[in-house]
This record gives sequence, structure tokens and C-alpha cells, in this order.
Amino acid sequence: MHVPFFQRPASTSWEPLPIPRLPGLSLWVWYRPQHLSHGFMVSIPENLRAAYPAGPPFTIADLLMAVGVPPMLLHSVSTFGAEWQPAAVIGPFLNHPLPPMSPDSRPELSFQILEQPVVTQPIMTQPAAPMSYPESAEATNSDIHGLTTDDLPPFDSSQATSDGMMFERIESAWRSSIQMERQMTGLRQKLAGVLGSLGKLDRELAPDERLAADREDRDAWHDARRWLRDMAAKCHREIKSFDIGMTSAAGRRNWMEQTYKQVIEPRAPGSDLEDIRREFESYRKDMVNLQKSMQAALQGATQNGTQRAQRVLGVIRGKIRERRARMREPLGGTNMDKSVRRKR
Repeated sequence: MHVPFFQRPASTSWEPLPIPRLPGLSLWVWYRPQHLSHGFMVSIPENLRAAYPAGPPFTIADLLMAVGVPPMLLHSVSTFGAEWQPAAVIGPFLNHPLPPMSPDSRPELSFQILEQPVVTQPIMTQPAAPMSYPESAEATNSDIHGLTTDDLPPFDSSQATSDGMMFERIESAWRSSIQMERQMTGLRQKLAGVLGSLGKLDRELAPDERLAADREDRDAWHDARRWLRDMAAKCHREIKSFDIGMTSAAGRRNWMEQTYKQVIEPRAPGSDLEDIRREFESYRKDMVNLQKSMQAALQGATQNGTQRAQRVLGVIRGKIRERRARMREPLGGTNMDKSVRRKR
């Protein structure tokens, strides 16, 4: 019987993954690896890579269906070792064939999923619901595991709430914050890498580039450099916000961890849980905003920074090749550069 992703424990080894749309075709899957506790990895066998050199026959939608994840719960995807792409970027290509793999790429796809909660105890007089995953992305109770892009369900302070339920809600907010912190550590590394690339691209045109470029090219490069500097400033700002902001000792991070270990984890009685809940959920919301801001800076730096600059330089390099070709013409069966040809 097919078990949905949200009911699966972490894998201890690679497991076979049949694709329903393609009978007889099977991949390998690892559920909830240590570095991706709210996601899964899919590996493409060697024989399948050899059989389909033009690209895998399955789509991302096929993989989501095979593991039992609704598409609206997809958070981000990394294909063949490439950078993570958010669902908003991947969404239009869910049903498109995957691109072919380069020889040096990893034959793996990684998926980050918006984890759905499972009811673990009764609420008021209602019995606990069985383990299942809902058809919509809307959360159904307060025990959210790693839901990093949406808020926790609104808290109704007028509703009678036991200390046990309050502890659970605070713990959920803290677990979600820790998960986002790990993700943002990876984002910080990527931002530092793209920041170095932006700095290298922000330069004057080389002599041969200036000779080949026309006025339009020079204006485009001037505009591209302005984008490079703007994107570099944004990346630097986001790195600084992560390094010395609320996630550091200068922010609320240490107090949150100390409170969790001393009050929430041991379920210490007599604490003002309502104030603590507000602090933890406020902290989690700040983490959500910081993560989104870092993701936006990384995407902007790639699209409006490095890619824009490379497009302009690519046009200029093409004109350099054309100019060099024009400088050479047949002479006695041998091409010779005009600059070294002696006039008769």
C-alpha cells in the first residue's frame, strides 16, 4: 500500500521508488535525510541515465505523486546539484521534462517540503484525528513541523488552553525557527559566494572589449555594473542581518534557547506561558521574514546581477570574434591579419 510522505519516518538507506505514470521504471528515494529533515532525495540509477541520454522521462510532478506530496506543498527543489529554486520558480515546469544531466553533475534531485502537521492529542472534547495529510496546504492544528513560509494558525486567547497544549505550540515555533536557521546558514554561504562573483564582474571593459563594443553595448555594461553594485549591497546587508541580527548572540537567539531548555523542554510549571508563547512566535515570524529576504536577495543577485552582466559580456565577446574575423581575409591561400600585412 502506498504510504504518503507525511506518514513516513526517516529512511536508513535508499528505498525503491516506482513511478506510477511509467510502469516498470523505478528510482531510489531517501526520506528525510539528516541534512533535509523536511524533504527527500531522489537518485537516478546508472542504467536509467544511460538509457535516456537526452534527459529523464519523468517530471517533477511525477516524483511528487510517487512520494505522496501535493504540489502546493512544494517549498523548493535542487536538480542535479544545482542551486535551490523556490516553488514559485519551479511551479510552471512541474509537468515539463527534466533537462539532461551533464557528465559531472550529481544524479540526484532534492526536495524541500512544507511539512503538514499531525494531530497528536485531543483538542477540547474532540477525539484525535488519525494520521493523514490534508489535500490543501492550510494548516489544521498548532503542531507545525518546519513550516517556514506560512504563519502558525492564529491563536485564540479566549479559548481554554491547557499548559500541555501551550508547551506544544511553543515547542513547534522553536523547532520551526531552528529548521529555518539551518536553512539560512546555507543561504548565507550562497550569498557569500554570489557576492564574490558580483565583485569580480564589476570592472571596466578590457581594451579588446572597448574596441569591439559600440555605444549601446557600453551603455548596457554601465547599467549592468550599476545592478551589480546594487545587488552586492543587498547581499552584504542580508549577510550582516544574519551574522549580527536576531539569530546571533546580539539578538534574541541566546535568550530563546535558554528559555526553551530551562522552561519548555522540561515542562517547568509556574511559568508565564502566554508571554513566552508570544515571544517565540514573534521570533519565528521574524525568522520567516529574514529567510524570505535572504532568498529574494540571492535570486535577485543571480538574475539581475551575474546573469545580466554575463549577457552583456556575451554580446561583446561575440562582436570581438566578428571583428577578428573581419581583420583576417584570404591572401595567397593563407589568412593573415591586416595589422601585420605589409602594404605593397
